[in-house]
Amino acid sequence: MGNKNWKTRAVTAVVMTGLLGFAAHADDTMSKQNKEMEKQGKAVGEAASKRVKYVGSLALFNNRQIELARLAEEQASDPRVKEFATKIRTDHESNNQTLRTWAENQKMTISALSDGSTSDTGVGGSGMQQGYEKGMDQAGEKLGKNVDETNREVAKLREKQGPEFDKAFLSRIAEDQKKGNEMLKKGRGEYKNDATFLAILSQTEGVVSGHEKEAKELEKQMKK
Repeated sequence: MGNKNWKTRAVTAVVMTGLLGFAAHADDTMSKQNKEMEKQGKAVGEAASKRVKYVGSLALFNNRQIELARLAEEQASDPRVKEFATKIRTDHESNNQTLRTWAENQKMTISALSDGSTSDTGVGGSGMQQGYEKGMDQAGEKLGKNVDETNREVAKLREKQGPEFDKAFLSRIAEDQKKGNEMLKKGRGEYKNDATFLAILSQTEGVVSGHEKEAKELEKQMKK
């Protein structure tokens, strides 16, 4: 009888040890899965922040051209430059509206397209939120610097008058459109798998390329 009890206790001990080992293994597996899910979530969050910042950069680019164009509409002495400035303004306003509509469909808020508050988007999940917040670190500060730079450029240009203003405006626009094209080409490579967004970038690139070409042509005409 005692021998049977000993055997029973031994079997029970083995079973319990096995169960504890299985539970530990299950906990370890769950821990690894949770870590992997968190890692993936962070990657998604960082990708989301990258997209927000890129779209914000496009919006800031459009805003800069709009501000410069408004000044030229008021201050340019050559009717051709005034007409070109109006075209610049309306085209970049349209570009921003397209971006705004796209961003709204993506449940994304872009500060440069709204009221100047911090860019945000709903990403959900602790890992995703952590990745997003990490990616957005100092984004507000960079936004402020960009706006300050635009204000300085506009103020500097405002000091010029007559043909000097016209030439300076065209030169500024040509250089800005070139930089805008580079940013758009980079985006087309980065987001080539997003058909809708890619179409927006491609269309905008066509508009910007046209502006750069026209600005340079006007510059040549005014030098004659």
